[in-house]
Amino acid sequence: MIERLKKIRQLLKRKKIDAVIITNPYNRRYLSGFDGSAGMLLISLEKAFLVTDFRYVEQAAAQAEQFTIHRWQDNLIKSLAMLIDNEGWLKIGFESKHVVCSIYDEMKEKLPVELFSLSDTAEKQRMIKSEDELAALRFGTKILDQAFNHICSFIRPGITEREVALELEIYLLRQGAEEKSFHFIVASGKRGAMPHGTASTKELTRGELITIDFGAVFGGYATDMTRTVALGAVSQRQIEIYDIVKEAQQKASLAIKPGLKGREVDAVARDTIVKAGYGEYFGHGLGHGIGLETHEEPVLNPQSSTVLKAGMVATVEPGIYIPEWGGVRIEDMVVVTKSSVNLLTSSPRELIII
Repeated sequence: MIERLKKIRQLLKRKKIDAVIITNPYNRRYLSGFDGSAGMLLISLEKAFLVTDFRYVEQAAAQAEQFTIHRWQDNLIKSLAMLIDNEGWLKIGFESKHVVCSIYDEMKEKLPVELFSLSDTAEKQRMIKSEDELAALRFGTKILDQAFNHICSFIRPGITEREVALELEIYLLRQGAEEKSFHFIVASGKRGAMPHGTASTKELTRGELITIDFGAVFGGYATDMTRTVALGAVSQRQIEIYDIVKEAQQKASLAIKPGLKGREVDAVARDTIVKAGYGEYFGHGLGHGIGLETHEEPVLNPQSSTVLKAGMVATVEPGIYIPEWGGVRIEDMVVVTKSSVNLLTSSPRELIII
């Protein structure tokens, strides 16, 4: 936390402002350790306050050792105003991406300062994962692999997509997950053409491909994996499309290394799918960063100019989605190393026929 605060203070010096208000809950946790649902950070060159309400004072004191805990009474913004006035600060930054208009208007009215919009406070820091963060992600992805193995033994004709999603959620919670990373996608048959086809009441039928996209939070860090499996015998076209996606996914994963831009990695997978004649059916980016949030920087898509660096964690998830036919997606989490890449998820990528 000391090193993270040091980088925030370097930002204050560059921007020539006295302090910054942190409202994004993920940035708040990253910078302080506090994971309660209410509170703001107020960080200056020399001081750090965590302003929260009665419910979280004791928790905040235990989790945010580098911060002075200040309990707000009637109104959070008024409490911030009191602290700012006491310190004599005149120029205050705020997280423009995360402050709604009503809060901004209230800050303008009640804070006796000049406000400065900051588009990035901790997001760039968060792209490079520490060893502790990587340990949490490795633990979580190990459980994901176990969960996938479990669900393959659970899937059978006649059960619904929702039953598959529920069984996965129960398994993950029993293994120590704090919560789901997102609403699980279980899309079978023609529903596989929907990249975000959340689990429905549709029953699983033999001869279908089933895309399963799931993840859970462990130690505050989200995980995410997708596999497509077959229920019973499959057609030659299903095998062909699956193999194209698998090739694109493996080539892109192996291509990752420090110095490449996000769009260059995306192009490896996209070119493979385009050359196979299915480019129009791959309409989303190749992947996204993952950590405290399920979707964060860096992004792997055709527009991304982010340069990959050691310690970055991202998903690699190409797919082909054909309306009225179905789809295939394969997704792994990877971590960029000093020279190449390591896979965090290790479930089989060969087509599993159940």
